[in-house]
Amino acid sequence: MEQVEVMKGKHRGELFGPLPGVRIGDVIAYEVELPERFVPWPGRTRLERVFVLLDLGVSFSNPPWRHSEHPEDAHIWYVDLISINRAGDRYEFRDLYVDVIVPTDGRSYRQLDLDELADASAEGLLTSDEVVDALRRWQRFLDRHLHTEVSPPRTWSDFPPAAIRPLQDLAAPLGPPVRWTD
Repeated sequence: MEQVEVMKGKHRGELFGPLPGVRIGDVIAYEVELPERFVPWPGRTRLERVFVLLDLGVSFSNPPWRHSEHPEDAHIWYVDLISINRAGDRYEFRDLYVDVIVPTDGRSYRQLDLDELADASAEGLLTSDEVVDALRRWQRFLDRHLHTEVSPPRTWSDFPPAAIRPLQDLAAPLGPPVRWTD
């Protein structure tokens, strides 16, 4: 396990950080403290742990904030397609528009924002090579972790990915908490 710093941001926006993180193999976990306006689920805090699969360029978390009145929604994961740049022990993660919401209670996942990826490409914010790479990585994520079979199974293939378990079990915080400002 190695300590890393994480910077995160929108595709062409300013980066936020550094945020404390750790890396084990091809997986990074980092944390960010959410502002006061986020109300956590009972028994949770505003400290959000985010996981990154470096080989696929996806980040995901089970957000600690209450976003509905349905208790089952406390177990929904948000997955983002990202770009990754590394400089030593510092990683820069930038959002690449495409998202999926993954419930772990048997409900179907919901794909979001493919139109935003298309718009970014049409506006010249992404090159065709970047779009091709992003879509291929996204499909690999879907195939490996959500649906390896032709027919939708009753449970996900490997979600949340088994590779994050050692990082899930680490005590929080991973370092001095950094509060997100929006």
